[in-house]
Parts: sequence; structure tokens; C-alpha cells
Amino acid sequence: MGPFAIIVLVIVAAVAAFMAYKIWITKKNGIETMAVVSNITEETTMDSDGSNTSYTYYVRYTTSDGVQQEAKIANMGFKKGPEIGDRIKIKYLPEKPNAAVWIR
Repeated sequence: MGPFAIIVLVIVAAVAAFMAYKIWITKKNGIETMAVVSNITEETTMDSDGSNTSYTYYVRYTTSDGVQQEAKIANMGFKKGPEIGDRIKIKYLPEKPNAAVWIR
């Protein structure tokens, strides 16, 4: 493995760790509320193991100060979850209410 590949690997690992940290902080310190699934997008990718389908969920909810918000919640797995119109539990940070985390 060359130095360029190692640098790319380190950058990818750092981004993944940062995203995991942000999710952890939101789950730990966020405000819990119910949201309605407003849209679902599906993306299929091909790799050496075949095709993989991932789903991104869009939800609408009202913050604790009464503001309507919409957020995109990426599903970390490849399994489809709730349907449009379903109510799900989320958490968000007051300083960034349009970034929600799905609480399963």
C-alpha cells in the first residue's frame, strides 16, 4: 500500500470518527421528540460483493421552541426501516435543530 492510499485511509477514518462523535453527542445531550417520516430516498451501489441498497430518511418535527424543522437522517445500515408517514423518535441539539439523530 502506497503513501497516498494510507493518507486516504487516515482521512476516511478521521471523518468516520468525527461523524460517530457527533451522533454520540446528539444522542447523549439532544432533546428528544417525535418526528414524521416525510420522504425516503433509495440508493443502490455496486461493489465486488454485488449490489447494496441504502436508504436516507427525511423527517419533519417541531422543536421545543415551536419551530418546524426538516432533517435528513441517513440509515447506517442497508435495511429499510419505517415508511413515509410513520412517527419515529429522534434527538436534536438546540444549537443545530436541523441535524437530527434517529433513536431506535
